[in-house]
Amino acid sequence: MHIPKVAGQSIETIFLQDLGLSWDERHELLLRKKKNNEAGPYRLAHLKAKEYLEYNYIDKETFDSYFKFSFVRNPYKRLLSVYNYLGYSRIISFTDFVGKVVKKALERDDFFYSPQYEYLYDEGKLMMDFVGKLENIKVDMKQVLIKTRLAGKEIPHVNKSEKGLKRGLAALIKTPRLWTRIKFRSLFSTRRKLNLNEEERALVYELYQKDFEYFNYEP
Repeated sequence: MHIPKVAGQSIETIFLQDLGLSWDERHELLLRKKKNNEAGPYRLAHLKAKEYLEYNYIDKETFDSYFKFSFVRNPYKRLLSVYNYLGYSRIISFTDFVGKVVKKALERDDFFYSPQYEYLYDEGKLMMDFVGKLENIKVDMKQVLIKTRLAGKEIPHVNKSEKGLKRGLAALIKTPRLWTRIKFRSLFSTRRKLNLNEEERALVYELYQKDFEYFNYEP
């Protein structure tokens, strides 16, 4: 399961290379935008585990036969990564980001912000055979590669983007309510926010409490 901002593209690249497929040829593996008549998130690569079955992308017998794995990430670091990646760090404070963007996104079930718990669990039942942690990816990924007979493969680093300003401005255009909170001094800064204060951590914990509890991260 590819949870956004948890090294998913890097991991997918290993398997695409093994299959002899380029990034532009990945569509047959449901790593594409959904069609108008299809259910699920805008990008099918981010289907939740239960959605593969609910939306009939795969039957239960086949699903059960697969080795299913995913990686999770410290919820504080994950949301910080989203904040920087989507360019919000250029335009608004992290507190405003949580209050005016993240909460709204969770209300409409936006896949990019969904708790990691929702990707991997269904009514309290884990649907994965293995869950690794990004913080320990080199060790944990070795187990995955051994299980999938790809031992010795290296994890490439992809999805590193420098489009923060462009994404931030796009967010402003789409969300006029953010104009009153804009941080003009940060617009052209290349600095990324790396840490959260106590108040900011409390905001994240409130929204992603299950991620802390189910994946054993310290609040």
